Amino acid sequence: TEIAACMPVIVRALDRSSLEPAGKLGWAVDAVLKDQFGVCDAFAEYLHRKHPKAAWNALADQLLARLRTLKRARNENRFSSDFARDQLSDWTIHALERARRSEEIISLCEAEAEKTGSYDRLVRRLIDVGRYEDAERWIQKGIKATKKKWPGIASSLRGKLLEIRTRQKDWPAVAAIQVETFVRHPSRRTFTDCRKVAAKVKAWPTIRGRLLDYLERGMLPWKQKGWPFPESGLDAPEPSRQDRFPMIEELIDIAICEKKPDMVLHWYDQLPQRRRSFGWYGIGEDSIAKAVQSYAPDRAVAIWKGLAERLIAQVKPSAYREAAKYLRKAGRLMTGQKKQEEWRQYLQDLREKHARKRRLMEILDALEGNRIVKKRR
Repeated sequence: TEIAACMPVIVRALDRSSLEPAGKLGWAVDAVLKDQFGVCDAFAEYLHRKHPKAAWNALADQLLARLRTLKRARNENRFSSDFARDQLSDWTIHALERARRSEEIISLCEAEAEKTGSYDRLVRRLIDVGRYEDAERWIQKGIKATKKKWPGIASSLRGKLLEIRTRQKDWPAVAAIQVETFVRHPSRRTFTDCRKVAAKVKAWPTIRGRLLDYLERGMLPWKQKGWPFPESGLDAPEPSRQDRFPMIEELIDIAICEKKPDMVLHWYDQLPQRRRSFGWYGIGEDSIAKAVQSYAPDRAVAIWKGLAERLIAQVKPSAYREAAKYLRKAGRLMTGQKKQEEWRQYLQDLREKHARKRRLMEILDALEGNRIVKKRR
């Protein structure tokens, strides 16, 4: 950090040096490319300042020549080699932009995409200039080339097709893509994304039912009778060996999102008893208890007590403090239900069971002094 703080001085020295303008830019690019620790960020800032067009033009030619002669590493070093090449090509593109040679950028991105898997950069450029057909062609090509080895790149490319369909306001196609995204990554967020686009095509009841059918029984939405949307144009989600139905965690989370406490408890009760006995930390039982506390206060209290007791069993002061959070919540709810005596008896039972745990006794003392156990005057 201290060395990085000195770099602006070196930047000023570079700017005042006897090097030609293109040489200064090349020196700065080399400093950034060789930097593995974020020390030379000041040189990146220098490269974003205003410099003569002729200097940018010369730098672009130099960097293009370097790309042409740069050899790709063998398989064991390919990732780092491709990363370094992508950095070099990024600065080449930057130089071309500043030299006002934008017409060369997309052809460079096309050549580099197949060399390093940098399809995302190419597609982003094509979308920005409105070349949607070309972008779609490269999306398909990129997904095919990367989905097994670099699934993150393939996922980003699918997102780019979603962006294109959204710009085109092709809402049925957007809905189809969002549903496939949900199947690939079931979650509250992807469920909500489907609900948002469904409002535009007025088909939420249909979509919602098919999404829940998938989570419960593994039935793919688009293979069910009466599916109202066209094919997405993307590679279909492939089943995973890790998929188990029903997907209880996701069903609970969606029930919480939809404020359906009865379904929260329904799916919570489907969890194997052994998982709950040893603690279940998927969505978080605290969130489940909060979601059902008005609908089924006794169940919420039981969940909070269970959380607290598992923490107490760890026999650690930090766990006792964490347990106190859940005990307070249980105590407040029981007090609201006018069960103060039952609450006091529960605390007394804890005292008798864990009498030798001095730090826990101190925490229980503090709990009993809290207003949640005092009678109202």
